[in-house]
Amino acid sequence: MGWRDLGGGGSGGAGGWPRLGWLTLIVLLAMGFAVVASRPGAPQVRPATGDAARAERAIDILLDPGSGRDPMADLPADFTAVTGHVPARMGAPDGTVRAVYPEGGCSSPWGDDDTRWDYGVGCRAHDLGYDLLRYADAKGQPLSPELRERLDNRLSDDMHGMCDINPRGTPRLCHLVASLYTIGLIVNSWHQRWGPPRREPVGPWSIGLVVIALLIAARTPALSGRARPWPTPAPRPPRSETEAARAGYLGFLQVASLAGIVLAESVLALAAWGSAQDTWTVPLTWLLQLVPVFFLAGGYANALAWRAARTGGGFGDYLVGRIGWLSGPVLAFVTAWLVVPLSLELFAAPREATAAFGRVVLQPLWLLGLYLLVVAATPVTHALHRRLPRLTPAVLLAVVVTIGLAGHGSVAAHAGGIVLALLFAQLGFHYADGTPWRIPRPVLVTGALTASTGLVVLTAAGAVPGRLIAEPTRYASFVPTLLGVLLIGLVQVCLVALPRERGVLAVAARVPARSRAMLRDTPMTAYLVYLCAMVLLAGLIAAARSASLIAGGADWLTRPRTLLALAMVAVPAMLAFLLFERRRPALADDPLADLEPDPAGPAGPLDGLAAALGVAYGALGLLGFAATGITASADPPEVLGLPLDPIANLIHLLLGWYLLHCVRIQTITRPGPWLLTAIACVPPMITTMSGLGFAVHGATMLLALGVAAGRFPPVQALRTRSRPVPEGTR
Repeated sequence: MGWRDLGGGGSGGAGGWPRLGWLTLIVLLAMGFAVVASRPGAPQVRPATGDAARAERAIDILLDPGSGRDPMADLPADFTAVTGHVPARMGAPDGTVRAVYPEGGCSSPWGDDDTRWDYGVGCRAHDLGYDLLRYADAKGQPLSPELRERLDNRLSDDMHGMCDINPRGTPRLCHLVASLYTIGLIVNSWHQRWGPPRREPVGPWSIGLVVIALLIAARTPALSGRARPWPTPAPRPPRSETEAARAGYLGFLQVASLAGIVLAESVLALAAWGSAQDTWTVPLTWLLQLVPVFFLAGGYANALAWRAARTGGGFGDYLVGRIGWLSGPVLAFVTAWLVVPLSLELFAAPREATAAFGRVVLQPLWLLGLYLLVVAATPVTHALHRRLPRLTPAVLLAVVVTIGLAGHGSVAAHAGGIVLALLFAQLGFHYADGTPWRIPRPVLVTGALTASTGLVVLTAAGAVPGRLIAEPTRYASFVPTLLGVLLIGLVQVCLVALPRERGVLAVAARVPARSRAMLRDTPMTAYLVYLCAMVLLAGLIAAARSASLIAGGADWLTRPRTLLALAMVAVPAMLAFLLFERRRPALADDPLADLEPDPAGPAGPLDGLAAALGVAYGALGLLGFAATGITASADPPEVLGLPLDPIANLIHLLLGWYLLHCVRIQTITRPGPWLLTAIACVPPMITTMSGLGFAVHGATMLLALGVAAGRFPPVQALRTRSRPVPEGTR
């Protein structure tokens, strides 16, 4: 089975770049993600007391071996019982006596190796210091990250000191080896956020890394090629000027709403970091809480796409056409979450700044994850709309109000967000039918005033919080208050419906509306360039607070740390444009045209199955990232009862993207995509072990293996020979 079987066929690289170069780039990207994603959360440090304080004093003595003090005197009484290690004293070549862990050594990729320059005493003292850090963590009081950094510096000084005492005739080589060990120390400590030392699950991460690289490589045309050209879009029925203008109007609102939400999160992040008094942001959240408009416009587009799919390619082509355009924004958000924390670390921004800027990515991921679910549910919800056009939104409205009044906890937050999204998507179906244009404008104005008055009254009474954009929490969705977002959404629906034919034509013809094509054509580039500016602003604030900006002046912008921090965001933006978005075909004038399915022939049952699996795993990856963030956690959060971590999230996201891609290029009837699907289910079962996770991934694996077995040529030939031949053809 080769790359042709996995993703398509063909040969040659993209843009003349050899396949080895692409493969190297993919492996490096996957390794970079794995390194960052496997970082644990930062330790919660507080002043040490009791035994943890004694461990801290012992480390301080270890760091100053020339003081003559004995760290063994300050070891906690239960140190050996907790760690399982028995410390001892050992004379060092520099004449000092060190407290050490005698069975330790200088760790390296090939095991404990003291080297010929006898770094051993320093390494064993360093091991005892790490044991003391682990001891304090086991006592529930992690010590300051500064202590681990100082222990690493002490070992580096000891190793270089040995090169001065006895270089064994090779001083330069001795110092080089000492520097390499120091780099390894720094990288490992950085990876663990300078927290308590811990063993890394390298095996499961390595398996996940291989699967991530396979999924990216199979989706990369330069490596996989294509077995056939991309399907030619079927000609779409002509639209009247009014229908085209309405599509342009709703398409503009969808892009503008997503941009408004990102802008609001950016402002809130700066406000939360810059001042404790941020009540001035409450009116801003009322203005920029545009999630209802996003789902209203999405429902309208879903209705058009599903109507076309019912007479064309079916459910599989509908899902591929509606969701394909999301791959760019999703990759941009995930890339942002990968690089922004690292950039802020280079700027020496405080921890609260990194957490605040994480919300710029968090809420859009929740939004897009729920959007996938709404798109997938459209065949059912649209059927309800056709049969029960008034009862369906009324029932959804009642459910939202009930959850808003009586619901509590994460389940209510998730369920309420889903139902609210379905409600506004249903109203989008009505807009596609032209229902709002049949409502008199005075009625719409009255409805908007009534809903806004209700929101003001509930807020003043304290029944709902004033801020209408959610703070990121462990189980956050896009709604901090169902009732508040429901009321502001009803106001927005009434305002959206006010423009009639002439007004819609005017909005669709204006430059801001026409510029949406650029944002839809290059979403990754646009978002990452915007984020680069935000990171620069964060760096300026951090530098101003630390007085380094005032002291350094304009030189601050040219410092290596500043340039590297900006490059970590700017380089992905450039690569996104050059490798993915520069060669994308221009979108049609109709912004919803590319959202409709492109039927290229009759769709088989495997198309619908693969598309459904792709949507399910894509949504799970998005919601998983929104719940877990980009770093690992000792206690993985759950989404709908399924524990997840960043590596599993990326595998889910890439698997969904890959399956939808295979449906689109018509290779889903081959065994390769199904075998890769089965392989992709292995790492999540290992890294996030749970009964539900084993059942979900195990069932997918068995299904994929069963389909793959039936698609191999010998099996197909056997099935063909076993079919009965009609009497008339014998």
